[in-house]
Amino acid sequence: MLNLKIKILSVDESDESNDFRTIRLSALEKSPEMFGSTYIAEIEKPLDFFKDCLSNSTVFGAYQKNKIIGLATLTQENGIKFSHKASLSSVFIEPEFQKKGVASILLSAIIEYSEKHVEQILLTVADDNKPAIHLYKKFGFETYGIETQAMKDNGQYTN
Repeated sequence: MLNLKIKILSVDESDESNDFRTIRLSALEKSPEMFGSTYIAEIEKPLDFFKDCLSNSTVFGAYQKNKIIGLATLTQENGIKFSHKASLSSVFIEPEFQKKGVASILLSAIIEYSEKHVEQILLTVADDNKPAIHLYKKFGFETYGIETQAMKDNGQYTN
Protein backbone atom coordinates (compact mmCIF):
# COMPACT_ATOMS: atom_id res chain seq x y z
CA MET A 1 0.00 0.00 0.00
CA LEU A 2 1.26 3.44 -0.91
CA ASN A 3 1.85 6.08 1.72
CA LEU A 4 1.46 8.93 -0.75
CA LYS A 5 1.78 12.62 0.01
CA ILE A 6 1.10 15.37 -2.53
CA LYS A 7 2.62 18.78 -1.99
CA ILE A 8 3.25 21.97 -3.89
CA LEU A 9 6.98 22.40 -4.31
CA SER A 10 8.49 25.63 -3.07
CA VAL A 11 11.45 27.45 -4.53
CA ASP A 12 12.29 28.54 -0.97
CA GLU A 13 12.92 24.95 0.12
CA SER A 14 16.28 23.77 -1.25
CA ASP A 15 15.31 20.12 -0.74
CA GLU A 16 12.20 20.65 -2.87
CA SER A 17 14.20 22.41 -5.60
CA ASN A 18 16.54 19.43 -5.67
CA ASP A 19 13.57 17.05 -5.66
CA PHE A 20 12.13 18.90 -8.65
CA ARG A 21 15.44 18.65 -10.50
CA THR A 22 15.65 14.93 -9.71
CA ILE A 23 12.13 14.05 -10.91
CA ARG A 24 12.33 16.35 -13.93
CA LEU A 25 15.57 14.73 -15.12
CA SER A 26 14.15 11.28 -14.44
CA ALA A 27 11.08 12.13 -16.52
CA LEU A 28 13.17 13.43 -19.40
CA GLU A 29 15.38 10.34 -19.31
CA LYS A 30 12.66 7.69 -18.90
CA SER A 31 9.88 9.25 -21.01
CA PRO A 32 11.63 11.51 -23.53
CA GLU A 33 8.77 11.33 -26.02
CA MET A 34 6.43 13.07 -23.58
CA PHE A 35 8.37 16.30 -23.12
CA GLY A 36 9.39 19.28 -25.21
CA SER A 37 12.87 19.32 -23.71
CA THR A 38 15.51 16.61 -23.42
CA TYR A 39 17.63 15.06 -20.69
CA ILE A 40 20.81 16.21 -22.48
CA ALA A 41 19.51 19.80 -22.62
CA GLU A 42 18.77 19.95 -18.89
CA ILE A 43 21.29 17.69 -17.13
CA GLU A 44 23.96 20.41 -17.11
CA LYS A 45 21.59 23.20 -16.05
CA PRO A 46 22.33 24.77 -12.67
CA LEU A 47 19.88 24.45 -9.79
CA ASP A 48 18.80 28.05 -10.40
CA PHE A 49 17.28 26.95 -13.72
CA PHE A 50 15.02 24.52 -11.86
CA LYS A 51 14.23 27.12 -9.20
CA ASP A 52 13.08 29.46 -11.98
CA CYS A 53 10.75 26.73 -13.23
CA LEU A 54 9.31 26.38 -9.73
CA SER A 55 8.79 30.12 -9.38
CA ASN A 56 6.90 30.44 -12.68
CA SER A 57 4.36 27.66 -12.08
CA THR A 58 2.64 25.66 -9.39
CA VAL A 59 4.51 22.36 -9.32
CA PHE A 60 2.98 19.39 -7.55
CA GLY A 61 5.17 16.59 -6.26
CA ALA A 62 3.99 13.11 -5.32
CA TYR A 63 6.05 11.61 -2.51
CA GLN A 64 6.32 8.03 -1.33
CA LYS A 65 8.22 7.71 1.96
CA ASN A 66 9.84 11.15 1.50
CA LYS A 67 11.05 10.31 -2.03
CA ILE A 68 9.58 12.19 -4.96
CA ILE A 69 7.98 9.75 -7.41
CA GLY A 70 5.66 11.96 -9.43
CA LEU A 71 5.32 15.41 -10.89
CA ALA A 72 2.77 17.71 -12.50
CA THR A 73 2.98 21.39 -13.37
CA LEU A 74 0.11 23.86 -13.45
CA THR A 75 0.80 27.21 -15.11
CA GLN A 76 -1.79 29.94 -14.87
CA GLU A 77 -2.23 32.10 -17.95
CA ASN A 78 -1.11 35.74 -17.82
CA GLY A 79 -3.29 38.70 -18.59
CA ILE A 80 -6.53 39.85 -17.08
CA LYS A 81 -8.68 38.17 -19.73
CA PHE A 82 -6.82 34.84 -19.67
CA SER A 83 -6.01 34.34 -15.99
CA HIS A 84 -9.09 32.16 -15.47
CA LYS A 85 -7.22 29.38 -17.33
CA ALA A 86 -4.21 27.23 -16.47
CA SER A 87 -2.23 24.66 -18.42
CA LEU A 88 -1.40 21.27 -16.97
CA SER A 89 1.91 19.85 -18.18
CA SER A 90 4.91 17.70 -17.29
CA VAL A 91 2.83 14.95 -15.72
CA PHE A 92 5.11 12.04 -14.88
CA ILE A 93 5.05 9.10 -12.49
CA GLU A 94 8.13 6.93 -11.96
CA PRO A 95 7.59 3.69 -13.93
CA GLU A 96 7.63 1.43 -10.87
CA PHE A 97 4.73 3.44 -9.39
CA GLN A 98 2.59 3.61 -12.52
CA LYS A 99 -0.78 1.84 -12.57
CA LYS A 100 -1.04 2.14 -8.78
CA GLY A 101 -3.35 5.17 -8.62
CA VAL A 102 -0.61 7.77 -8.12
CA ALA A 103 -1.61 9.79 -11.20
CA SER A 104 -5.25 9.82 -10.08
CA ILE A 105 -4.33 11.07 -6.61
CA LEU A 106 -2.03 13.70 -8.12
CA LEU A 107 -4.68 14.85 -10.59
CA SER A 108 -7.31 15.01 -7.83
CA ALA A 109 -5.03 17.32 -5.82
CA ILE A 110 -4.47 19.53 -8.86
CA ILE A 111 -8.18 19.79 -9.56
CA GLU A 112 -8.94 20.60 -5.91
CA TYR A 113 -6.28 23.32 -5.94
CA SER A 114 -7.53 24.64 -9.30
CA GLU A 115 -11.10 25.03 -8.09
CA LYS A 116 -9.86 27.87 -5.86
CA HIS A 117 -7.63 29.53 -8.46
CA VAL A 118 -8.86 29.02 -12.03
CA GLU A 119 -11.97 28.08 -13.99
CA GLN A 120 -10.40 25.93 -16.71
CA ILE A 121 -7.52 23.50 -16.94
CA LEU A 122 -6.10 22.95 -20.41
CA LEU A 123 -3.67 20.19 -21.28
CA THR A 124 -1.90 18.62 -24.19
CA VAL A 125 -1.35 14.90 -24.53
CA ALA A 126 0.12 12.90 -27.40
CA ASP A 127 -2.60 11.02 -29.26
CA ASP A 128 -0.79 7.70 -28.78
CA ASN A 129 -0.60 8.07 -24.98
CA LYS A 130 -3.73 6.01 -24.32
CA PRO A 131 -3.26 5.60 -20.54
CA ALA A 132 -3.03 9.39 -20.06
CA ILE A 133 -6.02 10.02 -22.32
CA HIS A 134 -8.06 7.44 -20.38
CA LEU A 135 -7.09 9.08 -17.07
CA TYR A 136 -7.97 12.58 -18.23
CA LYS A 137 -11.32 11.46 -19.64
CA LYS A 138 -12.09 9.77 -16.32
CA PHE A 139 -11.68 13.19 -14.68
CA GLY A 140 -13.96 14.89 -17.21
CA PHE A 141 -11.44 16.35 -19.64
CA GLU A 142 -12.61 16.50 -23.25
CA THR A 143 -10.76 16.68 -26.54
CA TYR A 144 -11.34 20.03 -28.21
CA GLY A 145 -8.74 19.87 -30.95
CA ILE A 146 -5.88 17.97 -32.46
CA GLU A 147 -2.66 19.77 -33.28
CA THR A 148 -0.88 18.03 -36.12
CA GLN A 149 2.90 17.92 -35.98
CA ALA A 150 2.78 19.23 -32.39
CA MET A 151 6.29 18.04 -31.50
CA LYS A 152 9.23 17.21 -33.70
CA ASP A 153 12.10 15.00 -32.55
CA ASN A 154 14.78 13.70 -34.89
CA GLY A 155 12.59 14.42 -37.90
CA GLN A 156 9.60 12.54 -36.48
CA TYR A 157 6.36 14.31 -35.59
CA THR A 158 3.98 13.57 -32.74
CA ASN A 159 0.37 14.74 -32.71
